[in-house]
Order: sequence, then structure tokens, then C-alpha cells
Amino acid sequence: MFHFYADDGRILTPPKELEPQLKGAYSAFIKLLGHIRFFYMVDEIWDGQASLAFKAEGVQLASITFDDNSFKVRITDEDFQIVDETLLDIVYEALKKTAPSGLHRPFDQLTVNLEDPNEFPCGYRCDMCLGNKKFNEKDFSGSEKFDYMNWVCYHECVPNVTIERNVHNKSVCPGCEAKRNNCGCYTCPTEKGYANCVECGAYHSCNVYSQCHYSGQCNLGLTAEEVTNMVVPYAMKERLDVFRGKKERCCYPLVDLYEGKHYR
Repeated sequence: MFHFYADDGRILTPPKELEPQLKGAYSAFIKLLGHIRFFYMVDEIWDGQASLAFKAEGVQLASITFDDNSFKVRITDEDFQIVDETLLDIVYEALKKTAPSGLHRPFDQLTVNLEDPNEFPCGYRCDMCLGNKKFNEKDFSGSEKFDYMNWVCYHECVPNVTIERNVHNKSVCPGCEAKRNNCGCYTCPTEKGYANCVECGAYHSCNVYSQCHYSGQCNLGLTAEEVTNMVVPYAMKERLDVFRGKKERCCYPLVDLYEGKHYR
């Protein structure tokens, strides 16, 4: 199994390294991992072998132990043996019921601006990205953190893309406003007459989103800060699903936007 190490000695492992072991349970693991990362703020304690725990503020949200063709999820004193995706909704509900309020991700990070959906029409949250100019107005500390965290989170985990650890070159992103005319995520729905990609609804199969990563794809062993800064801003499909839960009351709602509460 391939590993590499963060500066503080943490073991980091691309989740795809577990696919040969988990086999049919692998897709369920990736979905659960992505769900936890998107909805909860926890550090991932990974031993590089068979144990992954999610902890913050001295509290353990859940732990996962891996076996051949399956994995076990422990939430407080309840165990779930996962061999496929059948039990995931039950696991999500158990997480929601037992997680302290302090571990829930702030709701304003989970969705786009409901008052102005055109502000983030594609689901990306440029305002949360460390590479954005607003985090680098006085110096380049935001971009310096971005370079390091980008390597920690994405090195060797994205198919056909190798993220190397770069020497910081003091570059910053001007943000969505300055790049919209060259961005397919903006021009595509605009040309089709939609205010945003939610109105189109095809973003799970759209070519514009075909190369996008997903929350469960990034390396195992991340800190809550790394997930917040380097995974959540770009979890556009998950964020658009949250937004769609209000717009359409669809069969795959992740958050009840009317109540502003998680319900799975």
C-alpha cells in the first residue's frame, strides 16, 4: 500500500489503495468518507493499515476498521458491518443523532448563497479558497498554505493527475468574478439560459464536471483544517445537491434547508 508523510509525521494514503482489499465495499467507504468530510469537522486519525478514526475536541465521532471485502463502522457503542451501500442511510442517521453540535460543519459552508444563487452558480466556493486574493491581501500566507495543503490532500489520489509539492511562487487567484467568461461551469448554464447548474440538474453527468474530484477521493489522514480549506470549497456536486434539496425537495436531500438542519 502506497503511503507518504506530512511534515508532522502523519501517514497519508490515497483511498484508492484500499480498493483491492475492500472490493465491493469500496464505493460505500468512499461515500461515507465524503459524507463525514462534508458535514463534520473532525481530524482523521489513520494508522496506515486498518484503522481510521474521526475525532475533534476530545470527542470521537466514529471509527472505521477495514477487513477483506468489508469494513466496520463504530458510532458510540453501535457497530455497523458494511459490505455494500445498503446501510449507509442508517449510518448517516446515527452520525447525525450522536455528533455534538460543535462537530457539525457551519451551514453556510454547505451551500451557495440562497439569496443570490448567481454568486456561486457552479457550487464552487471561491470565497473559501486559500488561493483567493482576499486571503493574500497583506502577504502570501494564504497561498503558501494552499501549496502545502494541496500536496497533502491531493498527491497521488486523483487519477491521471500528480500533485507535486511545489515551491511557493506567490501566485493568487483573482476569484470567480475575473474568470467567469473563461469558465465552463459559468458559461455552460448561462448559454443554456439557467441561473445556475442546479436549475439544469445535469451536473452529476455533465461533461463540464466530468474531471472534478469528490470529497471521498482525497488522501486519508487529513486534519479538519485541511478538509475545510482544501476539500469543502471544491465539493461542488455535494453543495449543489444540498441546494437542490430546497429547490426541488428531491429524493436525495442531504440537508433540510427549510429547517436549516441535517437530517441524514
